[in-house]
Amino acid sequence: MTRLTDKVRMLFDGKNFAVLSTLEPDGKPHSTVTWVKRDADDVLFALPKSRRKTANLIRDPRAAVVIFDAASPYESAQVQGTASIEDDPDGRLVDELSHKYTGGPYPGFAGVRHPQWVVARITADKVTTSWPDS
Repeated sequence: MTRLTDKVRMLFDGKNFAVLSTLEPDGKPHSTVTWVKRDADDVLFALPKSRRKTANLIRDPRAAVVIFDAASPYESAQVQGTASIEDDPDGRLVDELSHKYTGGPYPGFAGVRHPQWVVARITADKVTTSWPDS
């Protein structure tokens, strides 16, 4: 496990969007923009259980996450790591993230009115940044 620096933690704690990349069955990358939060040095996502990225992480837990500062997009970090998946039947994380990003409860734009949710937890193996002191 690799620790996140304070500057990387600030990126994940801010209202910055992340790009989650997983691996398709044929090895090609599958990348999506998503809401994110940090729990200590782990990176957490709320994902609909039925989505391709969830199936990809269950099949192959390797993942990469890129995040950049919305106010200064040249400030970015990439976290490569391993995912674990746990059920979130009440959608607590998606609601928490919705408050972070929209200021209110989850508005339901995952395509389905009430999807089944999971939490993807990425434990960092490697962290790289756009700044020299990483």
